[in-house]
Parts: sequence; C-alpha cells; structure tokens
Amino acid sequence: MILFVRHGETDCNRQGIIQGQLDAPLNEEGIKQAEETAEKLKNTEINVIYSSPLVRAKLTAEIINKYHNVDIICDDRLKEQNAGEATGRYESSITKEEYEDFAKDPHKYNAESEEDLYIRNIDFFKEIEKSDKTILIVAHRGIYKNLYRYINNLSLSDKVAVPGNSEVKTLKD
Repeated sequence: MILFVRHGETDCNRQGIIQGQLDAPLNEEGIKQAEETAEKLKNTEINVIYSSPLVRAKLTAEIINKYHNVDIICDDRLKEQNAGEATGRYESSITKEEYEDFAKDPHKYNAESEEDLYIRNIDFFKEIEKSDKTILIVAHRGIYKNLYRYINNLSLSDKVAVPGNSEVKTLKD
C-alpha cells in the first residue's frame, strides 16, 4: 500500500504566496493538522516514510512518525515544483499574461516545467511502486497530482483534485 500526505499548512499557504521550493516552515495550524493526521494514522501499519526534504514536509513526516518510529528517507525528487522567479510572490499579483507566458516557457523564468516535475516524480515512484511494504509519502500537492496521473494513466493536462493540508490519500492499495 502506498499512502500520501500533503504537508501541513504554512503561512505562505494561508497568505496565497507561491512557495515552490521555498523552505517555509509549518505554522501553528500546520503543526496541529500534522498531529491530527498522526492520530488518524497511528493504527495504520507504515514500514517506511519518504519525504520531501523541504521543512514543511519533513516536519509533517516527523510528527506522523511518532507512532511508527520508522525510517524517514528524504528524497529531492519529492520537492515541490521549482517556481523560479515566481517563488515568494502573491498568487494574486500575477497577471493573466504573466501566467500564460510562464506556462508557455517556465525555463525563461528559471523554473521547472510541468513535464520536468512529472519526470522527476515518476522516476522516484517507479523505484517504490512494486514494494510489498506499506509506504507513506509526505510531500506537496504538485507531487500528488503527478503520482495520481501516473497511476491512473492520465495526461498532464488532466485536472486532479488536490489534497488539503495534511490530508491522507491512498495512491495504491
């Protein structure tokens, strides 16, 4: 079984700031959310936890792990999409024209494309998908969308509902 948890809330989430790979910590609400998720998962067998090394995901993983005491393996392939020059900007400050230009050529803004992120995420997933262990992945909404697309044979243009902060999703039974 492969479970997925999106990290707890950060002040950037609350304020509508694009985080990308910004190492924003969990806020008080995010810590509470992670603790509630830990309670929900405390009776679920988890053999290994893979986490994004970004502090918001890593701390969420550590809080959940208090009931499991298993290895947490941080993997750079689970980092959120590099948003380049959009990192740290308020989502509301980006014009439609900027968004469209960014979507056409993110490399122009020192950012990763959706395809770059997908390749990175799926490279990770192919290493673990055949495991007979119960795996928990703690990462970001962009990573969830790509893993879900891969598992369900969807394209990058297919819309995927994203989990809320600290929400648990089953990727594979």
